[in-house]
Amino acid sequence: MTSTAAATAKAIADAGIKRVFGLPGGEVLVLIDELRKAGVDFVLMRHEANAGIAAAVYGKLKRQAGVVLTTLGPGAANLMLPLSSAYLDQEPLLALSAQIPDEFPPTHTHQLLPLHDVYRPVCKYVERITAQNVNGVVRHAMRACLERPFGAAYLTLSATEAKRPVGNAEQPPTPRAASMRRGDARDEAKKLTEACRAAKRPLVVVGLGFDPANADRLARWLKAWGLPVAVTPKIKGVVDETANNFVGVVSGMAADDILCDALKASDLLIGLGLDPVEVDKQWHTELPIHWLLEAPNVGEIVPQGTSLIDHGPLLDALLGETAPAQWNAPFHEFQKKRLDRLKGPSATPGTMWPGDLITSLASVLPPEAIVTTDVGSHKYLFGQYWPSRRPETFWMSNGLSGMAYGLSAAIGAKLARPDVPVLAAVGDGGFSMNAQELETAERIGAPFITVVLEDESYSLIKLSQEGKKLESYRMDFRPIDSVKIAEACGVAGIRTADPDRLATAVKTAVTRKESLVAGVPINYEDYRKLF
Repeated sequence: MTSTAAATAKAIADAGIKRVFGLPGGEVLVLIDELRKAGVDFVLMRHEANAGIAAAVYGKLKRQAGVVLTTLGPGAANLMLPLSSAYLDQEPLLALSAQIPDEFPPTHTHQLLPLHDVYRPVCKYVERITAQNVNGVVRHAMRACLERPFGAAYLTLSATEAKRPVGNAEQPPTPRAASMRRGDARDEAKKLTEACRAAKRPLVVVGLGFDPANADRLARWLKAWGLPVAVTPKIKGVVDETANNFVGVVSGMAADDILCDALKASDLLIGLGLDPVEVDKQWHTELPIHWLLEAPNVGEIVPQGTSLIDHGPLLDALLGETAPAQWNAPFHEFQKKRLDRLKGPSATPGTMWPGDLITSLASVLPPEAIVTTDVGSHKYLFGQYWPSRRPETFWMSNGLSGMAYGLSAAIGAKLARPDVPVLAAVGDGGFSMNAQELETAERIGAPFITVVLEDESYSLIKLSQEGKKLESYRMDFRPIDSVKIAEACGVAGIRTADPDRLATAVKTAVTRKESLVAGVPINYEDYRKLF
């Protein structure tokens, strides 16, 4: 007879999933063993939150549900960060954890948490796996993760249930709410054509809800019509950010004042897959937007009066229309101000000017390289100024904006795209939260470059503290030697404030397909000149 654990593992393997990320516990050992038998690798990581983040990025790049597995109690409790991140950042993540068996007496409260109640608000589907429902529930959970907008599902499996033979009954899937009305691609294309005909400064703003699979169509339409374009951070790379029509990255990155002024200067904002989950200000409610959405935004939100429209047919229809007008670089002054700000002054002695860091790294990494960032001042820097050129090559936590994302995301990205160089750009604050995962990367054969921007503070919050005229208080910390941490995990490390030395070291590591940690001293006050 097939056990419930074996059926769970088979459902995961049948979905084409090759890796499950997580940490073990006595209550999930049977499931881990069944995954092994089914040919699914268990990627052992150092913390459940890191495992969940890595799984979500891996899954989205593989166009399948990422899977994270933990034990009950504290292991399951550590899933809040990745589940919340998957919910707000539209990343497909199936979380599996153990739970106390239902047949245990009510007085058995050791490690017992109301996990379903806790995670239901941030998950698209929550259920317990039983011998009677296993085949339907596991498959439905994976499908739910991949329904747009992507998100998370959470399942529990008790140690006793895992051993029981599978029954015949199936639990019917939870029905989805009625679908939103959908528009006609040709009609929508004609409406947009007419709107553009009257516009002097149209601006296409591409957001998280745009499918990168349509990037080629988008590029052809923008070129054919000569339209300027901006993006939000989570979709960076869907257009070539070195092209003349690229205006910048909106939603709170560096130079945000310039980009907000550009948005206000536009007389036609075209929100192509734009999701306000990435926007930390209110311009998306204050400025009129011509919404073009093919799926609801996070929270199943659709702007009032908006019909959902499939972007592929819409872009095909737009390509069939003659360009309604000609626009001669209508955002030129904003583009120039944005790029000029990166040049900045000379660096403080012993530190590297942040703009030089970007230029140095971009000079040696190919367009297909994947960049992940943590959260902090460096996120604002890379989010605005890293010159992404290809889809799915830039990853940050933005809807949630949770620290400790960068390293974990880099592991998931490298396993999903093993032949592509991966760079994790992290601050010294975030690096200290999960630097131990460098050992994980070495152990599982996922080498990548880590650049640690060392300003010895939670600089983004420190700048905010100063901006509010508050006394500088408890934002600084003593330096932690990132090079020694790297070496302790079996990774080579350097520290340098020389852009040329950094570029040479990174290029060498990429050529040799080796990991490298580069500590780069930064004067936190230099960020003020960028923001």
